[in-house]
Amino acid sequence: MTIRNKIVAGALASSMLGLAACGGGGSGTQDVGDKSPQASSRTFYARAVDGYLAGSTVYVDLNENFKLDAFEPRAITDNEGYFSYNHHTGTDYCATSALAQYCLRGNVGANEEVVIRVTGGYDTITKLPFEGVLSLRSSDLDRDDLRLVTPGTSMVADDATDAAIQAKLQALMDAGIFESGGSLHDDPSEQLAITRAQVAAIISQMVGEAGKQAYPATFTDVQDAGWAQAYTAMSAGLVEGVGQGNFGSIGEVFSDAAKLAEVARLAVYAAMNAGQVAPSSYVLPNSTSLASLFESTADLVGLNDKMIEALQGSASPQQLAAILRAQAVMAERVFANPKDPEVTDLKAWIENQLAQGDGLGSDLTALGGDNIDVSALAASNFDFDPMSNSISASVTIPAEAATAFAALANTSFGVSMNKPGEQGAAVLFVSGAAGARSGDIDVCVRYRGDEDFDTTSSSDPNGAMLIGGRWSLLDDHTLTLSIDIVGGVRSLLLKAVSAGGGIDTRGYRFDFGGDLSEWSGSAPSGFTAGAVPTSDAGCKDALVQRFGPMT
Repeated sequence: MTIRNKIVAGALASSMLGLAACGGGGSGTQDVGDKSPQASSRTFYARAVDGYLAGSTVYVDLNENFKLDAFEPRAITDNEGYFSYNHHTGTDYCATSALAQYCLRGNVGANEEVVIRVTGGYDTITKLPFEGVLSLRSSDLDRDDLRLVTPGTSMVADDATDAAIQAKLQALMDAGIFESGGSLHDDPSEQLAITRAQVAAIISQMVGEAGKQAYPATFTDVQDAGWAQAYTAMSAGLVEGVGQGNFGSIGEVFSDAAKLAEVARLAVYAAMNAGQVAPSSYVLPNSTSLASLFESTADLVGLNDKMIEALQGSASPQQLAAILRAQAVMAERVFANPKDPEVTDLKAWIENQLAQGDGLGSDLTALGGDNIDVSALAASNFDFDPMSNSISASVTIPAEAATAFAALANTSFGVSMNKPGEQGAAVLFVSGAAGARSGDIDVCVRYRGDEDFDTTSSSDPNGAMLIGGRWSLLDDHTLTLSIDIVGGVRSLLLKAVSAGGGIDTRGYRFDFGGDLSEWSGSAPSGFTAGAVPTSDAGCKDALVQRFGPMT
């Protein structure tokens, strides 16, 4: 049961209950706060898990408004999801000024309860941007007692009070999901540009409020899934007849659209009426509008159950990764486009793989390999052939790209892109000891687009910046960057995904504006001492010389 329990919990986190994508924060430019010992009275230690989250913004929500305010302590997570202290490497980020961006410290009383939020960054399993918000409420965040920030802790982080609900509603309005003056009872179909993901997020927030109820903390048939226990306990307790010390029937509940709707009905009532039990006459607001959401979530969890059954009680790390990635791809596509015609074909492809009689099937199992670019499957232009046995091969990264960053320290490479409304170019100078997997980085960058970062102006169309920061590898073709841009730290992801058009060229996917877009560039190669420009003007000249002027 251990394998099944772990993956079912992952499926729920990928579906309705895990999509807490609204409510503030964001992974854009943020100040990392004052890290000087004189200004600090307390340090907070934990690890972000929804797949370990690298490069996420983590902050103390002092006023519990689901927003990162200027006065609130903040930091970012390292490439293993840790902040303040990495228990794996033994690194104390708060004791090393060069790594202070990973240190969460602030003026908070020694025994005062706080709410920690985690948002943005990247899932280390799928290498996809994390769109949600995780929360943890605790007064005990000591270094030697490692705490996890998970979908489970998020469910119990917030008091079910009118003030808390109003704060979440205000956050939805501020995010543009509800119009000012709106209500949680408003019909989502009447809101402008509301998406399936946003509807899921609304339900997720309401279910999270209900998590403060006193449900069992453990299950008799759960082993080694401690990070999911609080999460699944809350889910089970909301459904009459489930939660009798047994986790096994959770999958049945969440793979049935009607039962899923009942979970939401009870949760929403509990969130709005703290301590009360929902009467049978209570009708879930917007139940008609939400029907398709429940159906899609049920399909996702039901398909997950089939993949678990195919494992027959044991699985390799590659098979586990394959299932988690398949879940993520389906969830990404369903919630990005409720009418995505490829979702049906994706489900049929998975079912055909399971029907081969060899566990997950060879092609599905291959999705768990180290050389797979999952973002290609999540892209709207990828077509799934239900009868194909080469889906994984079509997103396999060539050997040259799969090992592009294997020896990254003390190398330099350039990347660029040019598409309507967005142009960019950068040269990255990577420093570090030979064989290092992390270190310092200098970047010459110019960028013009419609997002929150632009180096150009009408008087200087080729404007550029010299910025510094830290680099870290998730694997030999996935690079995370924590860049010190004016006003704070920004997390970025760069993936080598193709061999490009020649021996020294590469194709990259780069998050520089909110999504993974296609860039091209050179392969990393050594650079000489003195090659790094020392000013914005020097960067501008270097970029124009290398890539030509902006058009």
